[in-house]
Amino acid sequence: MAVSQRKRRFAAGSNAFLMSAVMIAVACVGYLLVDLHRIRYDLSADQGSVLLADTRTKLALLDRDGEPVVVTAFSGQRGKKETYFKDRALQDLIDELDFASQVVEVHFVDLDKDRLTAEKLGVTDYSTVVVQRGQARVDIKDRELFRRVGTGNDRRLDFLGEQAVARAFAQLTADNHRIVYTLVGHGELDPQKSDLGGLSEVAAVLQQDDYELKKLDFVRQTDFPVPRVPDDAAAVAVLRPRVPIPPLEEDLLLAYLAGGGSLLIAVDPDSPVPGILGRLGVAIPSGRVLDKMLVFPYPDRPVPRYKGHVITRDLAEDNLVTVVSSAAPVQPSVPPMEGIRSSIVLETSREGWIDRGGEVRSGQGVYEPDIDGAGPVSMAVALEVSSDSGLVSRGNARVLVSGDSEVFTNGLLAEGPGNASFVLNSFRWLVRDDDRISVVGKPAAVRRLAISVEDIEQIRWLALGMGPILVLLLGAGVWAARRGR
Repeated sequence: MAVSQRKRRFAAGSNAFLMSAVMIAVACVGYLLVDLHRIRYDLSADQGSVLLADTRTKLALLDRDGEPVVVTAFSGQRGKKETYFKDRALQDLIDELDFASQVVEVHFVDLDKDRLTAEKLGVTDYSTVVVQRGQARVDIKDRELFRRVGTGNDRRLDFLGEQAVARAFAQLTADNHRIVYTLVGHGELDPQKSDLGGLSEVAAVLQQDDYELKKLDFVRQTDFPVPRVPDDAAAVAVLRPRVPIPPLEEDLLLAYLAGGGSLLIAVDPDSPVPGILGRLGVAIPSGRVLDKMLVFPYPDRPVPRYKGHVITRDLAEDNLVTVVSSAAPVQPSVPPMEGIRSSIVLETSREGWIDRGGEVRSGQGVYEPDIDGAGPVSMAVALEVSSDSGLVSRGNARVLVSGDSEVFTNGLLAEGPGNASFVLNSFRWLVRDDDRISVVGKPAAVRRLAISVEDIEQIRWLALGMGPILVLLLGAGVWAARRGR
């Protein structure tokens, strides 16, 4: 009896041991598979825990080049109230970078404990990030990684580390520095002004890609015996001149274009139209663009529809709206001129039209076939000009014509979730950095409602009608309850 009992115990113990061993082996194999094929999902509305699309694009370019990149993040000062937040934010960021790239090597260093690494890299400040690629190096300071906003009890610390590190990646990319000149002297938008009509925010967005915005004034130019576009110009922007550009300066722009240059020309309704557009087969009809699909509650902000161009490809995939304001129609010649390939970038819906000041109802324009222009109406057009056009002597020139200049200003840059991406991608296309075109930043926390005029009317009548009906139903319910007592 004792022998058989021992056998049963041995068999039960052996089975338990084998099952434990099998479960441990399954767990180990599962861990290895998960470690080799890691997948992360962020189900939050703003995708706050994953890298921005623009950062992933820069990492993909670094992976393609194959040269190792080392990111070393140093901790904050111990005992400080904000140290935990800073260290946690930096640690999470470099972990994401390590996960997303094959060539990025990351290290998090406690500056108080590991003085040897700090001395080797010459780092003396807390919360510093050092990005190295070969012999090139970019140091990112605390003030670039964190920003204090608010006052009193509402004061908080915002983390800007991902944008700063992405900017460092752009700076470390060989031959990436580009200079974009903006024409001045005719009332154009000013790249140095920080008011709503200035371009300082656009300059900051361009700086993230290591693009530099400079003024181009042909009249006051002293660098050359004869005025011309500088040789280091990657593109020239003509943003809403208030007076006609003199023929001599237009000839200088044409000469730059003839050498394979790139131009951005933005106009507004009723503003002077540069004569160079006629040479390119682009007309700016009178009137402004309206649409039944609009950004509530602004009647002059039609919701653009993206066409199949590389500038707006990722915006269309992510369904990010670009907000324009009081746009002029941009009409390329049909058929296009010889040697010029035109592509519509922004367009109204089929219910859009060119409004020429006719009847207005409920604050909205009304399409009148007798005086207005039928839609759909294009608001931005991209041109690729070859030598067959007779305008270009070498290479291929690129031109982007926008019927709205406000989309490039500080006042409108943050109005739409897709505005910053549209602006930066426009410049990337112009300077031929097509590989870097992507969505920039996270969608705005404030989401705008795009509705038609008919939808507004339905909402108005529902609001006016449902109120009295609800009051009557509530009164009837109270009356019925009291009567039944």
